[in-house]
Amino acid sequence: MNANELIDKVSNQTAKRVVTELERHRLVKACQLDSFKKTEKILYEYPDLKQNGVVPELCSLVEKALKRVESDPYYDLIELKYFKHWTHECIAEYFNVDVSVISKRRTKLIDAMRPIIFAQDFIRELYGM
Repeated sequence: MNANELIDKVSNQTAKRVVTELERHRLVKACQLDSFKKTEKILYEYPDLKQNGVVPELCSLVEKALKRVESDPYYDLIELKYFKHWTHECIAEYFNVDVSVISKRRTKLIDAMRPIIFAQDFIRELYGM
């Protein structure tokens, strides 16, 4: 097994454990949210999860995903929207751009993060499985 196959195997196993744990804690409902919505939900919950030490594997995945997008010029959007609960209008004002830009950039950031946080779901959605 090469390094990429090992990484994929470990990622898939971790994703399964994370989703199971999230369902057990009733943070997500099984099969009702796609990986985009699950990623958003996890980002909203992340500060509390990290503070309380709940699902450390998930916190590690979120941190890895955040690291992946930290060079994006709209990276602060994640903290403002999901951690501080700002509206799109307030975030647009902060960045001095139109609200539609914030919506598009949010989507771009989440799309970059969700394959890391919910690898299994993302692959299923990508291939229509």
